Amino acid sequence: MTYKDVIFSADELDGQSFSADTFLRCSFPSARLKFTSFKRCRFESCDLSTISCDGTNFSSCSFPESKLSDLNLFHVSFADCDFSGAVLRNCVFQSLPGTKASPAKKFNLKSCTFGGADLTGSVFIFCDLSSVPFGQANLERVTFDRCILKKTDIDSAVTDGMQFIDCKIEGAVLDVTGFINYGQSNGFILKQ
Repeated sequence: MTYKDVIFSADELDGQSFSADTFLRCSFPSARLKFTSFKRCRFESCDLSTISCDGTNFSSCSFPESKLSDLNLFHVSFADCDFSGAVLRNCVFQSLPGTKASPAKKFNLKSCTFGGADLTGSVFIFCDLSSVPFGQANLERVTFDRCILKKTDIDSAVTDGMQFIDCKIEGAVLDVTGFINYGQSNGFILKQ
């Protein structure tokens, strides 16, 4: 089904399941997505910036030219999602670390794509970003905190002010500017 220019109200999407649906220029002002599922859906030029998520699942979804800014994505799961060209400014992707008795799992974003996305000011906390492509993305002032960045591709991204805090980094690809930002976020000073 295609939803075109629809404005979704606060709770009409609660508990709904959508499969292979297209949302074109839709807005979700103050929409609550409690136990809502989206599979193989396309959100094109949509505004999801004010949604509230709780137990929300996005699987094999794409978000071209859509806005998803200022969101706390703690109670959301993403699998095989394509955020290429989306605006995700000031978002928090997080999984809390847990306790000794109950260690938490990393927020798994391994199968997602962020190439060309605007992630300015966003924070990734306790996330697994192994092999995730961030090429051409805007990562200005983005913080990676306790993340796994194994073979993560950050080449050709805007990396001004990008920080890495206690991350496990192995085989990640950075251009020269990104490498300098990595060094600075770890206390190194570039001598000229």
